[in-house]
Amino acid sequence: MVFNPYIATRRRFRRQTEDSASAGAAKIPRVGVNKSDLEAQGELYGWTARELTYTEVQEMSSSELRWHEIYNATNLEKALALPGVAKERRDIDQKWAAKKIWDDKGSEAETQAAINEIAKFTSAYPQFIGSRMENRNALMGWLKERNMLVTYANLVQAFEANALEGRLYLNPSAIGAGSESEVTGTAHHNFPLLLQAQRRGNPDDDLSADQFFEKNKETLADRRVPPIIAARNEKAKQTQAYFAQAANARATGNVVNLVDYGEQTRGVPPEPEKYSFKQKIRSMSASEIAQRCQDDPAFKKALDELK
Repeated sequence: MVFNPYIATRRRFRRQTEDSASAGAAKIPRVGVNKSDLEAQGELYGWTARELTYTEVQEMSSSELRWHEIYNATNLEKALALPGVAKERRDIDQKWAAKKIWDDKGSEAETQAAINEIAKFTSAYPQFIGSRMENRNALMGWLKERNMLVTYANLVQAFEANALEGRLYLNPSAIGAGSESEVTGTAHHNFPLLLQAQRRGNPDDDLSADQFFEKNKETLADRRVPPIIAARNEKAKQTQAYFAQAANARATGNVVNLVDYGEQTRGVPPEPEKYSFKQKIRSMSASEIAQRCQDDPAFKKALDELK
């Protein structure tokens, strides 16, 4: 269709063109907030009042969400509450699990899990003096009072809260934060360091490379095939495969015939080579030419033909 500036600038023609272009096209409801628009869209897209998931709600357009707000409000509210309900259920489950531990009704696996978390905490916080009953009671009492599980993260919270209130005995010398082996309160000059997780020294840190390898050679031993050996093995494998294939295959190929052209004349240059022959003669002395003529009759004949 060619653009016509005259028709484009005349209202009557432009209106006729627009009407003809839109004739027969399906009428799609416009996006709006009134009920008639939403009802039309609901019929067009098949929206129905049903149970929804939180993911579905997140992926809805604004019009679809508005439709459900009006015609499916109860199910929409339930879907939006699902994340909070799930978190609440998790919290309740954790509270019950913690209560079982504090009531000494936990299973052997749950008790062992708590012991492992305590070991993880004491390894990361060597400044915490676990041998002091006051320290253990402070941490465990803090968790029990709040009905919290014995996990590493919860133990850290309990440690920080009790340390900031000056209820713990800490060992600065264990982390190089001072010469004292036991302090309490918050007045220590390196108190911020006493609140931080530390890396406990590993006995293997003082070993040499050879000593460490000898101690862990079963784990660290390199069992890979050296590249040169791998290449040699691959070459032997390919060679063996080639000879096996050659032995099983029928030998086929082209026949090469040998042609006997007879005895070739020595010393006589072909016609195109006369120029180079002349150059050769010019480079020889008279005695060399005479000797060559005596030894080679063909040379003498070729020399005579040049004259």
